[in-house]
Amino acid sequence: MNDVPDDPAGSLNSSIGADDEVVFWERFFAGLAPLRDASFNLRDSVMSGPIGQVYDKGSEVTDKTLNFFSNRAVRLAELTYSAVLRSPGFIIALLLLSTALIGKDAMDFEQQINGDVEIYLPDGADSTELLLDVREAPWATDIFILYIQTNNAATGNNEHGNENITDAAVLQQLSWLEGDDKNSGKGGYQSGLDPYKDDRGEIDGVIWILSPSQIIKEANSSSYRFNCAVEKYGLPTGQNDECAASSTNPNEGYSIPDEQERIDNLVDQTGSLLESFVRDTNDDGIWDTGVIVMGILFEMENTDIPAREDTKNGLIKDHKAFIAYANKLIYDESGSNCVLCARTYDNPTTTMDRDRLDDIPDRKAVTITGLTPVLHDVSDSIYDELVDTMLPISGVLVCLTMLFLHRNPKVIIVGGLPIAMSLAVTFGITVIFDVMLTPMIISAGPILVGLGVDYSLHLTNRIEENRVEIIEERLEKAWAANRDGLQIEDINPWDPMISLTATVRAALTTGNAIFLSALTTIIGFSVLTWAYLVPIQPMRTVGITLLLGIVVTFFFSMIMVPALVELLRYRKGPSKMFDKLWNNIGQIPVRSTLLVLIIAIGFTIAGLSIFAQTMGQQISAGPDEVPPNLESYETLREYSAVFEGGQVNMFIVNAEERGSVNGTAPIRDIPILDSIENLQLLVDNVPETDTISLVNVLKAIHVDVNLSGLEIYDESLWDILHDECWDKSNPVENPLSPQCWAYSVSSREDMVNIAFDTLSPEIRSMLMNADDGNGETKTLVYANQPYINLADATLLRNSIDDILQGEDECVTVLKCTAIDVDNTYNSLLTGGLPVSIDINAGIHKAQSSTTIWTMFILLITMAFLFRSPKLAIFTMSAVAVVVLWQPLLMRFGNVGVNVFTAMIGTIVFGIGVDDSIHIVDRIKDEGQTPAGIVKSVAKTGQTIFETTATTCAGLSAGLFVSIPGLQNFFVLMMLLLILALLTSSILLPSIIVFQKEFTSRIMGNGPWLDFEDSGSLESTSVLDAVIFSED
Repeated sequence: MNDVPDDPAGSLNSSIGADDEVVFWERFFAGLAPLRDASFNLRDSVMSGPIGQVYDKGSEVTDKTLNFFSNRAVRLAELTYSAVLRSPGFIIALLLLSTALIGKDAMDFEQQINGDVEIYLPDGADSTELLLDVREAPWATDIFILYIQTNNAATGNNEHGNENITDAAVLQQLSWLEGDDKNSGKGGYQSGLDPYKDDRGEIDGVIWILSPSQIIKEANSSSYRFNCAVEKYGLPTGQNDECAASSTNPNEGYSIPDEQERIDNLVDQTGSLLESFVRDTNDDGIWDTGVIVMGILFEMENTDIPAREDTKNGLIKDHKAFIAYANKLIYDESGSNCVLCARTYDNPTTTMDRDRLDDIPDRKAVTITGLTPVLHDVSDSIYDELVDTMLPISGVLVCLTMLFLHRNPKVIIVGGLPIAMSLAVTFGITVIFDVMLTPMIISAGPILVGLGVDYSLHLTNRIEENRVEIIEERLEKAWAANRDGLQIEDINPWDPMISLTATVRAALTTGNAIFLSALTTIIGFSVLTWAYLVPIQPMRTVGITLLLGIVVTFFFSMIMVPALVELLRYRKGPSKMFDKLWNNIGQIPVRSTLLVLIIAIGFTIAGLSIFAQTMGQQISAGPDEVPPNLESYETLREYSAVFEGGQVNMFIVNAEERGSVNGTAPIRDIPILDSIENLQLLVDNVPETDTISLVNVLKAIHVDVNLSGLEIYDESLWDILHDECWDKSNPVENPLSPQCWAYSVSSREDMVNIAFDTLSPEIRSMLMNADDGNGETKTLVYANQPYINLADATLLRNSIDDILQGEDECVTVLKCTAIDVDNTYNSLLTGGLPVSIDINAGIHKAQSSTTIWTMFILLITMAFLFRSPKLAIFTMSAVAVVVLWQPLLMRFGNVGVNVFTAMIGTIVFGIGVDDSIHIVDRIKDEGQTPAGIVKSVAKTGQTIFETTATTCAGLSAGLFVSIPGLQNFFVLMMLLLILALLTSSILLPSIIVFQKEFTSRIMGNGPWLDFEDSGSLESTSVLDAVIFSED
């Protein structure tokens, strides 16, 4: 049978299709020719004029300058590395010794971590100014809470009982903890937490206490102080000698009565004020849960509390010292004085969240909580998780990854030792210079480790690549010499000239890229230190630490890596399969350019569409951001739910300008008190808000006064001051009101002073500023609110501030006129809620502004360093898309914005820019040809993969920490680093390829991307040779 010729129809149709595509693109680019010609003409006309002359002159000067420095850099590199390679052991020993001296206290950086929430306040924020004014009084802005639960709240059959918070036995235990007349003067732990009631915290650190026991003590002792005050202001009541003797002890009777009936009467009198601090959680008519709320001093250095041991500063007194003191007093030193203090319930109490029992520790009857203890506990827990859990696991995983990728155990020392030394020196310097750190410093760790791994492995791999190339060149010459019958010498891979040449070449190529990367990231991160851009001090601290860390990391990488490679005779293990894989990956940007760009653009548009919504979320702070079983946090969370409080906010009423008008101290004036009451009514109408002021206390304190057997007063201080009898006390003018005639022996003004002097020093410390000789001039109104999400909280804050602003605009945040009394002013709201809102706004503002400015600064820097704005734009584009893809990952992984994820954008910029610079610099070295791009991706992209894999291996240890928020942070970090790898190794070269192809076509030069004819990479070396290294 004759052979049937192949039907050429298929190939013909394919050819026609290809021809049609070629014709389409030719016509497309031909249509752009007029625009191209016009732009060329414009360029030629500009360059032929004065601007062109300046440009040419500038280029000439720049070239000469760069050549000058380039020649000096070559000579410097040769001298430096000849010295390093001549005595690598000495250099390493010298640097190790220096590291030991500087970094010996590096692990003590925990002592530099400040857990106070106000350090996050933006500079110049309204709440910052208000908070400082509150502290100057001094009033308390730091809250310490004891959460009390009797056995009536217990659910276990053998634990449940009938104890009531207002039982005499329970109140006396709580009173002993606070300090009262019964344990006054006993000294040490036996005097309670607040033995000095009138010191405003200067001696014992406690400014004021509010609790069920304190309110009962206040009410119990009020009649005695009232009688003394009456005598002081000249009324004929009481025994003079008794009052004179009692004046030496203004806290007479400041204790819990033994009689339950007396206590019950006081409970009825104190009414709603007492009920703010007790709860019946199982609806059996028994108050089973209560709180002792303490306002503590901000600076405790000069108090008498026991100091704590600080590894750096010796004995210090601060909030952590006070918390330690309270712990010991309550749980170790209370003994029979506080039976509740030794009690722990084995079964859940009625208030516990049944869905989270695994995360809640067994409940103590007396538990320390409050925002101040929680912040310190969270800070310490994060540090312990990172150091005790993550660090060891991270070290093991990094070592295993480096061993797998490099197939030589020596790489662990070559790559790992410089990083460890860099971290030790960086954090050692922060300890030496006492740089204040915050939990946000954890974001600096991944950046420094990532950059350290990057610098070390890039330099190591390039030295090895150069060594192989030099050996192959010598083998080729040896082969030619052997062919010609000439004598040949053995080739030693550790020949000094080979090592020096390989190292110097690496320093001048990859080292140059490392330098550009370090310089660029330093300039970029310097934005974080600009106070007018970053008003939050912790973020500026991270910036300063990063600048220091990058400089140290660069130095150690450039010196230690060549020295270690030479000393250890390190050679990377061969892996032809891995090299072949990356040779294939290197072809993706030139073979699938449009596909890569289309996919990248698609994801970028998707990320951009949800960027504002996702990244603009309020910063969350919930159980996912703290370790499970953290007692203080879980108790505070429960307290907020049970008492619908926890966030102590406040505003100031200032009558300093008003002065004394009605014969009283300025802030004691009844018109001011009446205005405060009216203002409170408005604020109390705001949802989830409950206020406490002088008005509430005056309403809660009852007194009874008899004059010659006639009962004059038996009512609250507030009712006495507002009794209509003050206007009817004159018998002549009011003969029909004999019940009011007794009031004529005094005046309302005197009674105002009597009422205020009836208040205990502790209450006055809480609500009024100290008397400076002209009477008290300021008072605080507290607004208690629960912990709620910031979106809802912002609405509440705005509603309260609208009330406090009044009808007219505030002159300043401290000078508003809602109080509606002449020459008297109120402030806007400050405290926990406004502070949290301002911190959230400050972090968001700083994050967005620093991202924009970082991109702008990096763009200018790289345009200058690359001498090509085009390459700078390409590089920044590859980094920027990763930031735009972050919302997609957060949305997909259901990760919200929190204090950890808020800094991820900065981290990605740091590491992403570094990766992209290495790719661009290598592409420049290879001549920006298709084959050069393939080789750049195959070689440098492989190293970027190794650094990314190593960094991710270290970060994956974060999955072993018990804090879900930190786990999400590290997972998000790893995913973004992988995306940074893809954008730098695939997307960035694809952008360059597309630009080259488009430019070539529009210039009329035809296709640039003729990959097969432009020189491809050989898959094998010149010779197949086996080199035995000297281990």
